[in-house]
Amino acid sequence: MMAFNEIQKHYSEAENRLPRMVLKEYLQYKILEIIFSSKFGDKIIFMGGTSVRIVYGNDRFSEDLDLDNCGLTEKDFAALMEIIKRELKMEGIEAEIRNTYQNVYHCYLKFPDILFNNNLPPLKDEKILIQIDSFCVKEKIKPEIKIISKADIFTEAAVYPADVILSQKISAILHRKRSKGRDIYDLIYLFSLARPNWEYLKKSDSIANMEELKNILDKKYSDKDLEQLSIDVEPFLINPRKVIQIKKFNAWLKNLCN
Repeated sequence: MMAFNEIQKHYSEAENRLPRMVLKEYLQYKILEIIFSSKFGDKIIFMGGTSVRIVYGNDRFSEDLDLDNCGLTEKDFAALMEIIKRELKMEGIEAEIRNTYQNVYHCYLKFPDILFNNNLPPLKDEKILIQIDSFCVKEKIKPEIKIISKADIFTEAAVYPADVILSQKISAILHRKRSKGRDIYDLIYLFSLARPNWEYLKKSDSIANMEELKNILDKKYSDKDLEQLSIDVEPFLINPRKVIQIKKFNAWLKNLCN
């Protein structure tokens, strides 16, 4: 593993204000490189909030790795997680893994010593945790092949186009049992890159156009809700002042153009 002070040179001063997040993101990059370089890489599509950060340049850090899988069995998933553990160990990174298999394949990767080893004194019982969630693809959508590159990491990865990720994010907002400010932040960012894939949204949520979408989202959050949701996202923000985007979501929505 590259020395942490060398990793930090590939991040801005503002990003380095959150050194634990920088270290965690480096591990996410490293895990993605291992996944997409493995024999299972052609069955994986990178998605979710971390893809918005790593591939599409969002200015907030992210927690977990979300992956769609195309025909990956439980046995395949377990083998892939062992590959990750083994290759990380070869680079001097010790990881503990625990897999679960219910509706979604999950792997919980804990890094017990990495904070201490990189001169980031851990709080009591603090460990870096990265959760990998792998969803079986229900409807095949053609991904794009993107380059993922940071510090000493370089790989190609299959990723959904921005309009599809935006549509998936909208669907997540509508269906999550517990709302997340991170979803709103990502939504606003993705709208700066694309407009929703209406074909996708029509199938997933019966939303056919911008007017219908705005009508549904307009009823979703009160100003009090948004104030609370801003607390959820603030620890992940590179620029903490941008928390205002969550608080003013309803005003932003009214001004959103087709």
